[in-house]
Amino acid sequence: MKWTAKDVDAYHQAKEYVDTALVPCIPIGSTNMKAFAEMSEHTLFITNEVERQFKGRVMLFPPLTYFVQEQIQARVHEWTNVLKQAGFQHVCFVTSHADVADDSFIYVPALPLEHADEEYKQKVARQQVEQVMDALVAKWTLKN
Repeated sequence: MKWTAKDVDAYHQAKEYVDTALVPCIPIGSTNMKAFAEMSEHTLFITNEVERQFKGRVMLFPPLTYFVQEQIQARVHEWTNVLKQAGFQHVCFVTSHADVADDSFIYVPALPLEHADEEYKQKVARQQVEQVMDALVAKWTLKN
């Protein structure tokens, strides 16, 4: 389910089954803007695909957008607390920003693929979607 009016209505009907909040984390900065834009596009593509695969179990939230100079950990902690209080058992943050990637995040590197052929791009994206899906399944298995 996505952060749309229609899906939020559906969420309220099936709340007991939707136990995972998926939050893309998007860095922004005044330098390396193109690299940050690529990270954003990549992270959003991957999280949308994961949501599509796990529709009915996962709620895809709008991105947590932050300046690269920010200490993101405090915001991640705050979002985690708020989402858990709202009833989500699992809160997963996904990023392509290596500088913040730690155990709080599922890291999916945004590879420079603009000149790669379409088949290779799709293969890499599929692998990363599977990586995130595997991480979610591992979280679900450990908590149950």
